[in-house]
This record gives sequence, structure tokens and C-alpha cells, in this order.
Amino acid sequence: MFLWWGEDLIQFYNDAYRPSLGNHGKHPTALGGKGADTWQEIWGIISPLIEQVRTTGEATWSEDQLIPIYRNGQMEDVYWTFGYSPVIGDDNQIGGVLVVCTETTDKVVNLQKLKASNERFRSMVMQSPVAIAVFRGDEFIAEIVNDAYLPLVGKTREEFEGRPLFATLPETRKILHPLALEVARTGTAFPATEFELMITRKGKDEVCYFNSVWEPLVEADGKINGFIAVAHEVTEQVIARKKTEEKEQQIRALVESAPFPIGVYTGREMRIQLANQSIIETWGKGADVQGRLYADILPEVGDTIYSQLDNVYTTGAPYHARNTRVDLLIGDRLMPHYFNYSFTPLFDGEGKVYGVMNTAADVTDLNLAKQKIEENEQSFRNTILKAPVAMCIFKGPQHLVEIANDKMIELWGKTINDVLGKPIFEGLPEARDQGFETILDDVYRTGKTFSAQRVPITLPRNGKVEIVYVNFVYEAYKEAGGEVSGILAVATDVSQQVFARQKIEEIVAERTKELGEANRKLQKTNAELAQFAYIASHDLQEPLRKVSTFAEMLGNNLVDIDERSKTYLGKITQATARMLALIRDVLTYSQLAREDNVFPTVDLNEIVAQVQTDFELLIEQKLAVIDCSQLPVINAIPLQMSQLFGNLISNSLKFTKEGVPPVISITSRLLTQEEIKRKDLPEGGTYYNIEVRDNGIGFNREYAAQIFNIFQRLHGKSSYAGTGIGLAICKKITQNHNGDIDASNSSETNGAVFNIILPQTQG
Repeated sequence: MFLWWGEDLIQFYNDAYRPSLGNHGKHPTALGGKGADTWQEIWGIISPLIEQVRTTGEATWSEDQLIPIYRNGQMEDVYWTFGYSPVIGDDNQIGGVLVVCTETTDKVVNLQKLKASNERFRSMVMQSPVAIAVFRGDEFIAEIVNDAYLPLVGKTREEFEGRPLFATLPETRKILHPLALEVARTGTAFPATEFELMITRKGKDEVCYFNSVWEPLVEADGKINGFIAVAHEVTEQVIARKKTEEKEQQIRALVESAPFPIGVYTGREMRIQLANQSIIETWGKGADVQGRLYADILPEVGDTIYSQLDNVYTTGAPYHARNTRVDLLIGDRLMPHYFNYSFTPLFDGEGKVYGVMNTAADVTDLNLAKQKIEENEQSFRNTILKAPVAMCIFKGPQHLVEIANDKMIELWGKTINDVLGKPIFEGLPEARDQGFETILDDVYRTGKTFSAQRVPITLPRNGKVEIVYVNFVYEAYKEAGGEVSGILAVATDVSQQVFARQKIEEIVAERTKELGEANRKLQKTNAELAQFAYIASHDLQEPLRKVSTFAEMLGNNLVDIDERSKTYLGKITQATARMLALIRDVLTYSQLAREDNVFPTVDLNEIVAQVQTDFELLIEQKLAVIDCSQLPVINAIPLQMSQLFGNLISNSLKFTKEGVPPVISITSRLLTQEEIKRKDLPEGGTYYNIEVRDNGIGFNREYAAQIFNIFQRLHGKSSYAGTGIGLAICKKITQNHNGDIDASNSSETNGAVFNIILPQTQG
């Protein structure tokens, strides 16, 4: 078990993980260190997975995943079965990622060898000149059929392969179906024999004769799942009554070319009359075996095999063995092998036994792989017992408690004798009718993992039933063949964290209530302030207009005044004009806070055209060019849209470079869903980004956010006119429309660039 913790992914692990580090010296320096420093060779593989779990909070599980690591002085191909689960910290946030893993390198390698063995077998079958077919399952599906077999049944590969035997050859069902069922039921091989069969070939029914061997098809778990058929048609031989020697020669050729071991031993002394290449290679004694005694060639197999052969010869009853270990002397080493083999009696024309035919299948790889799986199974069970978190395995549809560690027993509030070997809801009746029956049944049926956080469960505690909060994961427990046989459960008692969180939520609710009351008071105050600003703005405009008017009248009536007096009158006029503009802007800004706005359909192209008309004289004076592409039609307040574009175009016409005619570009595009999410806008809506770009004096990047503050000016009053409220009004208008605005400098012209984000509709 392995834990990545914190933003730096500090690593912690238990003793069971240390062998995975090899003898490279990573332990103990890896403990408490950064994962990126320790696992540089695989960080690019595992860090995205860690980040995925940390970001989404969803556990993940992988089986037999290849992750090469550097250990024992070299890079090694290592396979893992592992689960990555989020770990919730005290702040109720994901603080780390817990890895529960098992190295499955040996299992994967053995299965690869097994697959290769199966592929070799298939290749041998397909290349064999003898008619061979493999039929699998209850319907005897033709899984492997070589080219020599198809003419026997008068079918093409498309008509025969992959289909049930007796659906393709219904005319053979009466004779062959009982034989096939007998082979599958008893595991008794259908011996090489001659039988009559009606076959439809080329649209005609033909009476044919075959010599055939049906060998039971035994899977790795010892179950019989069909048969291997080696067939040879002897129709012409039977019809023509050819000589016995010719028929025997044909059978010999059949055996010689078979892809699995076949031998024929005659007489009670078991003299080797026939041994095909496969059995010669299996024995490893060289090719010179024919004519010699079986006991001389294989003295190491012992009396057991000799007794079996003698019994078959004496009684005429066949003998079959499954997954039986036979030690063979290869060179000077005694090597363990596992075989499915049969000793079948051979009868002469008078019905007397004259020899024994030996057929076999080498299942060494299968058995070694099975043994390794069993070892891994035991190792995994030991890991469960020693794990620092509550773990157990439920078996079968009844969810029998097969194994449970002390942490799980403690969580259940029971003793091991109360639950072990019993259905969980019988050993732990307090957990019934809380929804876990359905969850366990679904995981067992579908094989899909189920996990949940902070689930309340009533469990026994100190003689009574209490509510306990648990984080748990139910993972399908699969056998080597992939079928679900049970459920692995991992659980953590988080009651204390939940109780603490509930207490915090109570405090937060109380504080939220207090904040709500404060917010209502603030809204009332803001409304009063807005009303005050509106009234004050109206009341202030009248005296200012009088000051401006009287100053102008005074200047007109005074004919002979000195220059200083003219300067004073000019300053009075300029000051009152700025004050009137400021009051109008403050009044406009205060009116933007109204909440009773109506959003009709507005064509922004018409808005911009009207603004251009308003600035027509200034545009002509400054030789300005306004290039506006097609803008969208949205739901908006027309007056505020006019104010928005009017302020931006006014700024672009105002803050120009001396001697450079202003050029203003207005474009529009749709925001992508990724951009909407990145800007933290409500998902599912349609948003436009409208860009207003000019070639003016621009501004320093550090003031990009500051320029939207009310009364914020970046230039002196004498340099550029204005009140410092225009961009604040733009900001307020976009917020009123559930949008936004930001500013930057153009990399091409050094002018200003304003990006306006507006929704198409107002929800």
C-alpha cells in the first residue's frame, strides 16, 4: 500500500511495498520524499493518473498494467494490479491518493507463455496435413478447423468454423451427438475407430467411413469443455477392402503428423511400435525409440505408469489422467511435467487386445500458471490480513465472509466467529435493509466497482446499535479466467470526521444567517446611498449651471479686463464644466444599479452605427477609421449598450498618438465551452467575445485591472479630458448583463484592446 500526500505528492508506504523497490537503495530515502524525485523513470506514466484521482475525486482500478521501473540496477518490465483512491483530509478536501497494489509480473508472464503455447498449438493444428478440429462449449462450436478437415464435412470455412457442429451437420446428430456428450460428460476419449456416417457433400448425401480420435478438451481448471477431433476418412479403403497393411499405414501417417503426443505400444512388454514426432520431443530421448521397450526408454516414470499400461492391456478398459505430474529425465536433469493423457486398448480382428495407444496433451504451462496464481492468491490474502485499513472478501452470490482482517471485524463490532464462513447479513444482521444487499448484488452481477463516501450505517457498538459513517469501496473479485467469484471490500470509519464536519456546518449555517441579515442591511444602505447620489447629483447640477452661466455673462459684460482676470474666469468655466460632467457620470453610474431592468432583443450592429453617427464630427476631424465586422443580436438594455460602446469608442478617439490617425477595429466571435468553463461562466449558455482594438497610446500592463475603478485616471486632467468614470460604467454595464470586460495592450500596435463578454440571452 502506497500513499501520495499533499501538493508535492510526498510518498509513504508499508513494508509490503518495499520489495517493489528492489535493492537499488530507494528505501528508506524514498519514504517521505517527493514522488517526482524518486520515480523519475515512470513519473510521466503515473503522475497523470494521480492528478486525475486528485482532481475528480474518483477512484480508479487497473489490472496487469505494465509500468517499467528501475530497480536491482536496471530497468525492469513490471506488471501491476492496482487501485488509486482519493484520501479525504481533515479539511474535507482531497489531500492525497492511496494506492493498493500487487505485483503481477509472474502471473502475466506465465499467461503470456500460456497464450504463446495456445498459439503454437493452433499453428500446429492449422499446418497439419491431418484433418483436425477443436470443438468447444456445450454446443460444440467449431473453434479451430484446419484445411484438411473441411473436405471431410463438405463445407467451406465460412460455413463451418465458428458454428455449432450439429447445426452445420444436422444429418450426423443421431450418431455423433450422443458420442460427443459422452466424451464431454465422462472425459473418456472416443477411440480411433471406423464408423459409418451419412454426410451431405456438394449437395449430395454420401455414406462415408472415418477413422477418428476424439480427445476430451480439458481447460486449466480441469473442466471438460469439448473435444479435439483427429479424423481420417477411410471410405475408399472400406469399400475397396484394401489390405490391412495399407490401412495401418494410413493410421500411422495420421498419428505421425498429429500435433499432440501419440504412441502405440504392443505386447504385454509394451514395445514401442509407433511414436510420433510430438511424443519423441516430449520424451527428450532422441529419435531412436521405435522397436524398443517403453520401460527402457522411460525408466524414470516408475511403477505407477507401468501398472496403468498393464491394466489397460489386461482388462481392455481405457485409462485417463488429468493434470498429472510426470517427471521426465531430460539430459541429466529430472524435469517436472504435467499431462492430460489416455491409455486406450487396441483390438485385433478377433477382439483381443494386442497393444495400447498413448495420447497426451502437455499442460505444464497451464499448471505452473495455476500454481503461481494460487501463490499470488495466498499472498494477496496475507496482504488483506495485514492491511492497516478494514478489508474483507465476500464469496459467491450469498456474499459469504471468506476472509476479514482485524480492522474489518472491529468496524463490524463482531467477533471473527460471528461472521467467518457465513453470509454477511446473517453474521451481521444489524446491516440488513440499509441498501447494501442491492449494492453487493449489482457488483457481483456486473463486475463494476462501487464506492461511496461518508455513508451512515447502523452497526453494533458496546451492546447497542449506533450510526457509524464509513467510506467504502466494493471491487469485483475475479478468478484467473475473468469470471466474478466474489467481492473485495475496503472500508474506513470516518465517523469522527463526519461529526466534526456536522459541527462546522452548524457553525457555518449560523454565520450564514448572520451574514444574510447583514447583507439585507447593506442592501438597504446601498439603496439609500444610491437615492442620495441621485438626489445630490440633481441638486448639484442647478447651482453649477448658474455658476457657469454667470461666469460666462460676467466675461461678456466686462469689456476692458486684464489677462489675469480672463485667466481666472477661464478656470471657473473649465472647473464648472468638469464638475457638471462628473455629476452627470456619477448620476449615470448610480442608475446602473437598478434591478428592474428589461432585456429586449438588441442588434449590436445598429448600436455601433448610432454611436458612429454621434461621433461623426470628431471622427471626421481626426481622420479616424472604424472597422466593424458583423456583430451578434443579443438580449440587452439598449441605452446601456450605447453607453458601453460609446465610452470605448470615445476613449479610442481621445487617447491617440500625435500625428497618427486613429484606427478602431470591432470584431466578434463565439466562446468555446472550454473558454466558458475557464472564465467561470455558467455552463450551457452561448457567450460572445466582442473585441474593441485601437492603435492609440495604450497603457502599462500593470494598470489593466485598475483602469476599471471609478475615478481612476492614468493621465493628467490637462493632457486628456474626462472624469475617470467611463470605464467603471463599462464594467458595471457588462456585470448588469451577466458578462465581463478586461483590457490589455496590443502586441502589434501597442494600443488598447478591450474584450467584452456578453451572453446571447438573459436567463
